[in-house]
Amino acid sequence: MSPTELPSSRDLSFEAARFCADHNTYFDDLPYNAQSISRPALEALQLEALKLKFNTLVDRIPMLKKLAEKQGIETINALQDIVPVLFEHTMYKSYPPVLLEKNRFGDINKFISRLTSYDLSSVDVSACKSIDEWFAVMDKESELRICHSSGTTGTMSFMPTSKHEWDKYGRAVGIIARDCLEDFDSELYCIYPYFRDGASTLLRMNDVTVKYIARGEEHFLAAYPQRMSSDVLYLAARIRAAKARGELDRLDVNDNLLQRFKEFEALQNNMPAHLDEFFDRTMKELRGKRVHLAGTWNLLHDLAKKGLERGEEAVFAADSVIISGGGAKGMIPPDDWQGDVCRFMGVERIRMGYAMTEVQVSHMQCEHGRYHFSPGAIPFLLDPDTSELLPRQGRVTGRAAFFDLTAETRWGGFITGDEITVNWDSPCSCGRQSYYIEGNIERYSEQRGGDDKISCAATEDAHSEAMDFLTKFE
Repeated sequence: MSPTELPSSRDLSFEAARFCADHNTYFDDLPYNAQSISRPALEALQLEALKLKFNTLVDRIPMLKKLAEKQGIETINALQDIVPVLFEHTMYKSYPPVLLEKNRFGDINKFISRLTSYDLSSVDVSACKSIDEWFAVMDKESELRICHSSGTTGTMSFMPTSKHEWDKYGRAVGIIARDCLEDFDSELYCIYPYFRDGASTLLRMNDVTVKYIARGEEHFLAAYPQRMSSDVLYLAARIRAAKARGELDRLDVNDNLLQRFKEFEALQNNMPAHLDEFFDRTMKELRGKRVHLAGTWNLLHDLAKKGLERGEEAVFAADSVIISGGGAKGMIPPDDWQGDVCRFMGVERIRMGYAMTEVQVSHMQCEHGRYHFSPGAIPFLLDPDTSELLPRQGRVTGRAAFFDLTAETRWGGFITGDEITVNWDSPCSCGRQSYYIEGNIERYSEQRGGDDKISCAATEDAHSEAMDFLTKFE
């Protein structure tokens, strides 16, 4: 099949097939590489999927319905038609802070119900006295496995993702791992340099990693086998935010939670020494074996430097998978960091990915250093100040926005805080047909001294009325 032909759903790999055919079906062992579909053919598939998503969800997600009505959008006929109903990524944390501070989890459920196709009003959370208790009830009593952001700004984003969607994401992660390995069925150990469990997005991912990559807890090694408390993370974020405002003395925190925070603070202070011990022990146990290790560039580089200083090289099997991305805000990686990591780990290259909480696909970097967009997400570039759509041609820099076609129970369209440069025209020399990112990915908040007020693509009145609906509680 030539890349200019429009393939049928049975000819597509899982990533493409899952959004252009039955969304509840897993396509095993499909031979066609989705990255080789021509751009016009892929956009045709994506448009049909986008129409299906809008028609299916507009009457089921209250916030989407409100915004679409205010914008006068009834149908989607072209990719760009979706831009006025893209959500700001801050929308998922736009609830009044008092709801968390006062444990008003019934109202938190009302807030989330306006952003998902699930009505959570029947889930009784009246007895919950902490965020951790609330998550435990929601995991047990609802169809969602809600995940939260790190809360570095002083509050948490809550992403309503169904249990089915998490499992579907796990299968996709397994396919990415399979693509990286010549023999996927051989023994593989997953190393994770943080907590095993928790409700944050990264920690939720451990469950699917265990199931679809490690294929068993015995092959998953976490630096901290216990659960990370969401209450403690939230308190840490509130303390940071209060310190920045000079209002630390105004925080009202109960003694039990404050003691747990102090224990977490001590754990953090001891983390460098603990990670050193963890990696020393892990390297001894797994030397020469095949591993899967994901971490921020600075963590991987620090580990490699210490090992190289001791004269250690090629610690793991050559077909190990080392994955990295961003995560070290405000730090500039040295030019040789990847070479150091590869030499120490014993691999030819690091698999770099561009991912975010709001999208359940990853945009992987090719051998020429370009991040290729996953077929499961439609990329857009917006003016950083007005959120007007920028041309999808040439080499263009702007604010990244996406529509996640894999989302089933929440709205997949959102505007990020990232500045990226996209090449819309020239094919990459790696042979992949997809659009790709050139150069660095930067945060507008870092460029603007921490201030990045995002203008929604909707008209101001429409967005304002929709936000009033989302955040109003009696």
